[in-house]
Amino acid sequence: MNRTTKKLVATLLAAQMSVGAWLTGIASAAEPVSVIPGTPYDQNGQYNVSVPHIVIQQVYGAGLSGASDAFASHGFIELFNPTDSDISLDGWSLQYADRGNKNTTGPTNAWEKFDLHGTIQAKSSFLIKGRATGTSGAKVDLSNKGDLTWDRYINNKGLKVVLMSSPTLVTDVNPFVTKPAGYVDMLGTGSNDDGSDIDGYETAYPSGDAEGQSKKKAVRRIDFQDTDNNKADFVQVDYSKIAGAELEANRPHDSSDGDWAALRILTTSLPTAYANQPYSAAISVYGGDEPYAFTATGLPNGLNLSAEGAVYGTPTEVARGIPVQVTVTDSATPARVKQTTLSLNVDTYRPTMNDTLAINKIAEYSVGTTNEDGGVAEIVKYNKDNGKFYLVNGSANPPSLDIVSLGQAGGTLEKEKSVLVADLAEKTEGFSFGDLTSVDVNTTTKRIYAAVQEEDFLKQGLILELDYDGNLIRSFKAGIQPDMIKSTKDGRYVLSADEAEPRDGVNDPAGSVTIVDTQTSVTAQVYFNDQSVIADDVHIRGSVDEDGVIRSKGSKADAYLDFEPEYIALSDKNDLAYVSLQENNAIAVIDIARKKVLSVKSLGFKDFNEAANALDVQKDGSILLENVPFKGTYMPDGIASYSVSGVTYLLTANEGDATEWPAEDPTRVNIAKLKDIKSSLDPESEAYAFVNGTDKYDAVEVLTDRGNDGIYMLGGRSFSIWNAETMEQVYDSGSDFETITSQRLPEFFNASNSKVDMDDRSTKKGPEPEDVKTGVVGNHVFAFVGLERIGGIMTYDVTNPAAPTFANYTNSRVFLNEQGKKNLDTFTGPEGLEFIPAEESPTGKPLLLAAFEVGGKVAVYELDTTKVVLDQKALSLTAFGSSATLKATVTPVGGSDATVAWTSSNTAVATVDANGVVRPQNAGTAVIRAVSADGYGSAEAVVTVSAAPSNPYTPPTTTKPSPEPEEPSTEPKPPATTNPEPSAPSFSDVSSGHWASESIGKLAAQGIMQGMPDGSFQPNKQITRAEFMTVLARFLGLDTTGTSGGKFSDVPNGKWYSSSINKLAEQGIAGGFSDGSFRPNQELTREEAFVLLYRAIKVKLDAASGDTALDSFKDGGKVSPWAREAVAALVQAGVLQGGSDGQLNPKKTITRAEIAKIIASFLE
Repeated sequence: MNRTTKKLVATLLAAQMSVGAWLTGIASAAEPVSVIPGTPYDQNGQYNVSVPHIVIQQVYGAGLSGASDAFASHGFIELFNPTDSDISLDGWSLQYADRGNKNTTGPTNAWEKFDLHGTIQAKSSFLIKGRATGTSGAKVDLSNKGDLTWDRYINNKGLKVVLMSSPTLVTDVNPFVTKPAGYVDMLGTGSNDDGSDIDGYETAYPSGDAEGQSKKKAVRRIDFQDTDNNKADFVQVDYSKIAGAELEANRPHDSSDGDWAALRILTTSLPTAYANQPYSAAISVYGGDEPYAFTATGLPNGLNLSAEGAVYGTPTEVARGIPVQVTVTDSATPARVKQTTLSLNVDTYRPTMNDTLAINKIAEYSVGTTNEDGGVAEIVKYNKDNGKFYLVNGSANPPSLDIVSLGQAGGTLEKEKSVLVADLAEKTEGFSFGDLTSVDVNTTTKRIYAAVQEEDFLKQGLILELDYDGNLIRSFKAGIQPDMIKSTKDGRYVLSADEAEPRDGVNDPAGSVTIVDTQTSVTAQVYFNDQSVIADDVHIRGSVDEDGVIRSKGSKADAYLDFEPEYIALSDKNDLAYVSLQENNAIAVIDIARKKVLSVKSLGFKDFNEAANALDVQKDGSILLENVPFKGTYMPDGIASYSVSGVTYLLTANEGDATEWPAEDPTRVNIAKLKDIKSSLDPESEAYAFVNGTDKYDAVEVLTDRGNDGIYMLGGRSFSIWNAETMEQVYDSGSDFETITSQRLPEFFNASNSKVDMDDRSTKKGPEPEDVKTGVVGNHVFAFVGLERIGGIMTYDVTNPAAPTFANYTNSRVFLNEQGKKNLDTFTGPEGLEFIPAEESPTGKPLLLAAFEVGGKVAVYELDTTKVVLDQKALSLTAFGSSATLKATVTPVGGSDATVAWTSSNTAVATVDANGVVRPQNAGTAVIRAVSADGYGSAEAVVTVSAAPSNPYTPPTTTKPSPEPEEPSTEPKPPATTNPEPSAPSFSDVSSGHWASESIGKLAAQGIMQGMPDGSFQPNKQITRAEFMTVLARFLGLDTTGTSGGKFSDVPNGKWYSSSINKLAEQGIAGGFSDGSFRPNQELTREEAFVLLYRAIKVKLDAASGDTALDSFKDGGKVSPWAREAVAALVQAGVLQGGSDGQLNPKKTITRAEIAKIIASFLE
């Protein structure tokens, strides 16, 4: 608050002198009245508020009982003396009244009086403290302040205070109206509650959220002015929100502060400037007489100080801790002069990183417990089959698996049940439960898998196989300390990363990866005992020195015990496992089926001296991202994988991890403060030259076992993308995380997850990226990275692995509670992440689940993307049968077009065109995907194509079918042309009166069907699939010469029927079975024949108007679903009339005569 005091006082004194001179001139005969100094009365004893007088300056109360959430240690009433004289308060009184309760309206109780004594100095305050509020660590601490103490609480729900120059108790409800003898000043105020009132005040009173008082808010006089209007004269001061210079300008004062309203420079520091960027910062001044004059020395090149006290310009060079001496002179006579030295930092400019994607928290779940050490809500996995998530709840005793329904993903979620994993694990004979560490969901096998550690850290753990309800199916032996669990997509293999830490600091078990083959129930531990696959630059910790510190490197032989598998990601084909070895800064690759380690490769180091990798390594209460000649050891915790154009990439959350065992009083460590290893650095190294002679970096946490050629820090404070085959780095996010958090949360920059101190983690691992997950959003791939310490989720578009772009930073953590203290009951300490694609999301938009291990919560975040909804999520079609149309409803974001692009995951099974028309091809499964025009919305439908004909019934069999279908006639080869001679042969068993004689004669005449060698036609013989394909090919006039085989496993080249079957398959008419066969010798059912005929001629038919045509037949309902369209169309076209009994008999086999009758109906 930059306001003057003495200018106003001088004006008031001048007004008093002018009025006095005027009165003297007019009434020179009047005798002056004796006026008590410091009261608002003129020399005639008349009340005149313009006469300088002692005023009620500020009042604060926290209620009528102790209040641990108060922002001041005591309630208080501050008086201020604006006059030039010290004034005795002996015989004065302060009188107070409130409602005596928490009501915010209604009459107040009788006045209470507190007798004053002492002296209030000129231009100074006098502070009356109330009873202590009971809060600790209050922002306004008056423990050692105050002139007098009144043993009563001061209310926060409305009050009134009167200052009297007499000890007489006031009896009037509103003494401002009556002005009893000795009246000096009054304040009446309501609370910050809407509609709050007070029954005594000057003219009008403050009230409501923007004016009234509360536990957070005091009311304070503006510029010491008194216009007899409390509402206009007082302003609200919210102590929960102010700090620094603003707090200093508003806090209460007592006599010990003296003339605190004299000229003062309130600015205590200058904001950071950025090289080659425009800069402006005002010098804040209080008191004295305006106008002020400003001068400054020590400003860096490019900056100046204006006459109005603003530092401005464009600094040209990066520099830290520049001392700038500022001098302020006021306009008084004699002039007052104040000087101060302000520190200025000029940093490298980092552009503001703005969100390009909105992410909102839409639901939450709480286990009901917090723990500043973490371990509460840890790993979360979603089950798309039942819409529930499974949460590792480390706060339960013992830890349990919570099952929570996501529902519609809104509001507060409730737990359905807790699975008591300890009881399930101890069903294994001899097993003693230690901890539940991880969970995975496999929807292919409908199983849940949980990793469980033994109580004895040197014994093997378990992998539990559960059903969706948490019932135990079976268990498998894991390695020692299984920490992370992962199943392959098909559910055959389940893997665990068995960390095997030396938790007592002495015994170091062998780390491994457990691989369970769920089909054979065979379990194996894969160990790291093949030295030939370990790269030479992989770090292996050496032995422990006598003082408990590891300072040397081990050999490859030591890897067997030293490696501690942390996390597992799988290749796109699920045949390879990528395993992070965090402490060793390496990635191992394991062939899952062969259960063999293929390679172990180092990730190398991050150069913090590169401009893009600047970081804050000083715990000095400021934000300083600087380059230092130190190395970062990536040491990833969570890892993830994805493929682009056939290349697999790994993403790593570069957390960093120290060796410190046991947890309390460790005797096996590999970290120290930089000051402790400084003397051991190579004096010729760049790092030594940088830190020698300064203690600014002494507190930096460093590794002790990487050698003395440099300084090696833990973690990279970033996420990276690596080529999974070569382990070459493709991308690193550099200093993004600290840049973004410094811009978004400067007050809590590099705070820890259980603390709120700014800069707390700067000398260690900064924000600590913990986990990383990928998710497909439309035709984009996003990476989500949880920051364990400051909190929040970083989101990047990694569609192009070489050039990811920042998309969003979301942090739902509420750092301070209502008392202004650290808050644990919030979204702090993100541990496990789980992505839910839009196609599996209950909201139709992508979701992200985040488990917070300190706050004990799960947050449900929704990506605000375009929403696409299909009218059908699944289609069942028949190979080369009827098509189906999918319709997409698009709700665009950002004004994009409401259109979609369609794709099929397997065009050999089903194709889709631009209009969403799906055409079945061959038996199998395909996913049809619709992606919005902006590329961020998507929906999917699963298409299951069955083979056609696909006969679910077993056709009649002959008594002894021949292994090879025989040629039914002596028709010539190649087949007859479609325009044969009109004369028809006669057959011995087809008389002129036969119901099909005309049709048989017509087809025989055209060479479509022929008789048997004995001159018969055998009209009642059931036709086989091979025979019908030959007839159909001739009927269609297809040229089958040169048609290659190989389309079906049981139709080899060279058979009399091969070319016809293969040609019809090429035309999309003939379809095989799901096992790849055609079964040429199998007899046809009527409905199978109808379907094949329909495919051949449907272009010549009108589309069937539904299948109501089948209702005219007694057995129309028996037609198989896959055949109903074809049969209905043929009935509607008059091709099929059914039998004399009014039935279609779809399941019966069909004869040669029946085929001839039907085919002939199409011939002219």
